[in-house]
Amino acid sequence: MNHITPIIHTTDKCNMACRYCYAGSAWGTFDIKKINKSFSSKIPVLLKFIDQVVSYNGYIPTTFFFHGGEPLLINLKNWKHILSYFREKNYPAEIHIQTNGTLINENFIDLFKEFNVKIGVSLDGPASLNDQTRVFKDGRGSFSTIYQNLQKMKNAGLKFGCLVTLNKTNIEHVGEIYTFFKENNIPFNVRTIFESRYSVPKELLISPRAYATAVCKLFDLWFYDDQTKAFLINDFANIVARFIEPIEGLATCTFIKNCSKYFISFDLDGNLWHCARLRGDTDFLYGNILKDDLAVILDNPKRKQLLSRWEKLSKTSCKDCEVSQYCFGGCPGRAYRYYGDYFEKDYFCEAFKIVLKHAYEKIKSSLKLKNEKD
Repeated sequence: MNHITPIIHTTDKCNMACRYCYAGSAWGTFDIKKINKSFSSKIPVLLKFIDQVVSYNGYIPTTFFFHGGEPLLINLKNWKHILSYFREKNYPAEIHIQTNGTLINENFIDLFKEFNVKIGVSLDGPASLNDQTRVFKDGRGSFSTIYQNLQKMKNAGLKFGCLVTLNKTNIEHVGEIYTFFKENNIPFNVRTIFESRYSVPKELLISPRAYATAVCKLFDLWFYDDQTKAFLINDFANIVARFIEPIEGLATCTFIKNCSKYFISFDLDGNLWHCARLRGDTDFLYGNILKDDLAVILDNPKRKQLLSRWEKLSKTSCKDCEVSQYCFGGCPGRAYRYYGDYFEKDYFCEAFKIVLKHAYEKIKSSLKLKNEKD
């Protein structure tokens, strides 16, 4: 059965100026009234897309991700319009919003609770680390504002997690990052900084080796922590699960054979793109729902060609790699950004090889020890 997970781009604008912004949202000013007027005018296009996604997926549960820029620049009235539509149609949907966390207030919290919205907040650890890169447009650090809002959500019983971007300023401090999130009982995942179509400062970029070293250390902190039963790093839990039984089409684009089969990026002009990281590059534009139905667009030759990525990679050096069945060559978006070739391996390929082998050996040793005790 066909099933896609849409990533919906709400706005290019953002109230912050993160030093490593990959989406081009850190620069320039914004007019909140214009943003919401524009969004409101395009709601019919968005609702049409939602209808077509749910139909394409056969009315089975679908996860919708809303990204930006900063999605909470969209006001409460517009959000309520969208979320109410899902309810009115009785669509089997799970709604996720990825935000910088600075604009969350009591009204948004009430809205998230009413519609059971899952929230992802970008936060790079304690203030000493986060405020080196995640700053407002006037240069102020964002930690204090975000942390206060996380506490408000926690007190309200909302489900949320955090996303940490590993970069040159925090790559050697994963122990501090782990301790911070553990002490606050906040689940989190990590992502690496990467090249994008916008200018990312070279001094913040990290090597595959540095990334691998940091993630292996973080994995050990989590894996050997006696209290991890109540503390989740979802990426690591997925790695463990994949060693047991690899599953295609999970609600994450990390380490799957054909991400282009399961994920799609949508903007409010009706355009459908391969993914959020490649949005804006015409080579990865599938079509527009104002011209064709979703099913027709997803059946186009360009998408079919991209679906052959793993078939091609599996005949290269990936063929003899012991972890290729778990990473499938990594992210094609990063491959394109670094090498200009969608069909190349991820720039962080060697890092994934180290991390996956490390995790496998730790899991194997742990199971062996358990069996010996039994």
